[in-house]
Amino acid sequence: MDAGLAAVLGALAGSVATIGAALATGWSAREQAKMGARAEHLRQRRDARQAVYEEFIGAAQAHSDLTKLLLAPAPEDFDDLERLRILPPGMDLAAVINESKSLHENVTKISTRVQLAGPKEVSAAAALVDEKSRDVYAVLGVMRVPVSYPGARSLSEQWRDGCMRFVDFSSAMDDFSESARIALDNDGTKN
Repeated sequence: MDAGLAAVLGALAGSVATIGAALATGWSAREQAKMGARAEHLRQRRDARQAVYEEFIGAAQAHSDLTKLLLAPAPEDFDDLERLRILPPGMDLAAVINESKSLHENVTKISTRVQLAGPKEVSAAAALVDEKSRDVYAVLGVMRVPVSYPGARSLSEQWRDGCMRFVDFSSAMDDFSESARIALDNDGTKN
């Protein structure tokens, strides 16, 4: 082989190696940029989810704090509500019912945002909390007026039903918190 051809082939080999190294460096830089962008996207998504999850837990907890009175011993009649000091200070049953309605509506409003934030497991858990919050409000709502028609459930029967619904509500809140924690712990490597 003559010296000129060897020089050309050497230069060509050097050029191919340089181009290959440049392509590999470019590909590597692009992949690193994609990974960085993905990590930033996941961080922003996680932060947004955490904020709405915290707001939802706060709203559900406020409703729970008001309605935990359903865990008190079942009153036999409406006078027992006063005598046993079951109701929060300064509130009668009508005020508790109205406040429960307002707090439940807030749970529903924030539940919609949680369901949009996802993921599916957390959305389902939020929907269940919303449903159980409604059940607690509904059982309080039927206690508003003493009933005296044949076959009507007594206040103590309604109260015991309310206690069971409150326990279901509390359990749903615990399940939501666990689902939210798992979702927030997901670093994007789990599907």
